[in-house]
Amino acid sequence: MDQKNLLDTVTRVDPTKQLKNNDVVEFEHLDGTGLRVLFVGNSITLHGIAHDIGWHWRWGMAATAKEKDYVHLCMAHMLESHPDAAFGICQVSRWERDYKTGSDTFGEFENAREFDPDVIIIKLSANCPHEDFDENLFYDRFAELIAFLSKSGKAKTIVCTGFYKHPAEPAILRYAADTNQPLVMLSDLAEMDEMKAIGRFEHGGVASHPGDLGMETIAKRICEVFDREF
Repeated sequence: MDQKNLLDTVTRVDPTKQLKNNDVVEFEHLDGTGLRVLFVGNSITLHGIAHDIGWHWRWGMAATAKEKDYVHLCMAHMLESHPDAAFGICQVSRWERDYKTGSDTFGEFENAREFDPDVIIIKLSANCPHEDFDENLFYDRFAELIAFLSKSGKAKTIVCTGFYKHPAEPAILRYAADTNQPLVMLSDLAEMDEMKAIGRFEHGGVASHPGDLGMETIAKRICEVFDREF
C-alpha cells in the first residue's frame, strides 16, 4: 500500500472505535453512530469491585444488577428513541475529593473527552470534603471539568444535584442557571430510607447508596428531562 492510500485508510478510521475502557471510564454501544451520551458521576454512577466492604460488582452502587443502576436504566430508555446512540460512563470520585486542584485528575478522563459527547449528564458532589468547602471555587472547577469533557465545546449538559444534600448544591444550581442548562433535582431522595439499600449490606456506606427503587427514581427524573430536551 502506498503512502497516500495508507494515509486515507488511517483518516477513515473512526476514533471512537479506538476508545478503550479503563478503571474509571467505560463505553457501551460504541458502534452507535448517533447521539453520544456521557454519564459523569461517582460511586452511584460506577463503582469497581471492593470485597472489603461487601461490594462484589462493577456498576452503580448499590443496584442489585447492572441493568438496574440508573445509568443502564437511562441507556435502555434512550435507546428506544435513539437506537443508534453511543454511551460513555466516567467515574470522577477522585476529582470530587481533590476538586480544588481538579485539573490534576483530568488525565484519568482523557478517553471520556475523546468520546466527544453530544450530551453530558453530570451528577456529583458526595465525595467533596465538607470541611473548608469553597462554593465559588467548586463552581469554577465544576465548569472546568465540564469544559474539559466537552472536547468540541458543543455538548448539552444535563446538570443533576447529588443524591445527598451537600454544600455544593448552591453552586450546582447556580451553574445550571448561569449556563441555561436543564437541571434535575435529586437531593431529596437520600432523605427517604426506601430509596436506599438499607438492609441489603452490612457496610453502612454501601447501604446508604440508592437501592433499586432509588436508582429507578434517579433514572426516571433524568429521562424526563432528556426526553424534553432531545
